[in-house]
Amino acid sequence: MCPNTTLVGVTTRDDQVAFREAERYNCRYWATPQDMFGEEDVDAVYVATPTGLHHAHGMEVLKAGKHLWSEKALTDSLSQAQELVRESYERDLGLCEGLMYLYHPQFSFIVDAVTQPSFGRILSINCQFGLPPLGEPGFRFDPELGGGALLDVAPYPVSAAHRLLGTDLELVNSVLFEPSGFGVDTHGFALLSREDGACAFLEWGYNRAYKNEISVWGENGSLYSDFIFSKPPDHQSRVSVRDQHGEVRYEDIEPANSFCRMFCAFSKTLSDKEGRDHLREEAELQAEYLERLRRGR
Repeated sequence: MCPNTTLVGVTTRDDQVAFREAERYNCRYWATPQDMFGEEDVDAVYVATPTGLHHAHGMEVLKAGKHLWSEKALTDSLSQAQELVRESYERDLGLCEGLMYLYHPQFSFIVDAVTQPSFGRILSINCQFGLPPLGEPGFRFDPELGGGALLDVAPYPVSAAHRLLGTDLELVNSVLFEPSGFGVDTHGFALLSREDGACAFLEWGYNRAYKNEISVWGENGSLYSDFIFSKPPDHQSRVSVRDQHGEVRYEDIEPANSFCRMFCAFSKTLSDKEGRDHLREEAELQAEYLERLRRGR
């Protein structure tokens, strides 16, 4: 658990869900967001509504003087993401996009491994994240609510690429597929490159065999791991690391709750201006990359 945060309460338009969750977590239930905003002991709000509502709901949170922790994607457009970032700057409030895997020790190990001199310069990254048909897809196929795989699934491999290769990546090509009858994009791929020739191939989508993995190829080594973006708290992660000659060693990573670790990290930034600025910059950069992928340039 996170010692720096306490779940004060929940609010949702579905009263039955709200009552159930309030009872489950022994917390309060508010009939409206305005009731929640009026509580002095509420410092931050986690917005877990459909992506198409994130901008409006996020703006309500910030204008109420509360720190904003938003489920990915931050919004469904770059301009709206920039509006939230500006509002958080002007009010000196925290803003964070929910990419919880970044805080898991599995990803921390990968970052450390590929930045070691012994690994050499990164040559390429390959990330794939795909989901099988969902019994209850919710908003995912509703264009009015920000549905589509680009905003729902692609944020994970995109964020991994610019955190491992840096922020100066150029988009070589991207393709989004919108099959007839769906109304939203259901899958896509992208190729990004760095000036020194390093590249990232990213692939994501719905309605395919589940895949959730990353591989990194360096001059002197390579590594691979699955269940990188999403996993239960009790999952035992493993990273395979190979040297220049292909000899492999396995690193087992202790189970961890990504959400708790992210909440803990976010809570610390609320008293750290540099930390708040970093999270804002990361959120805006992520929105810029998704916009590039949407436009194909």
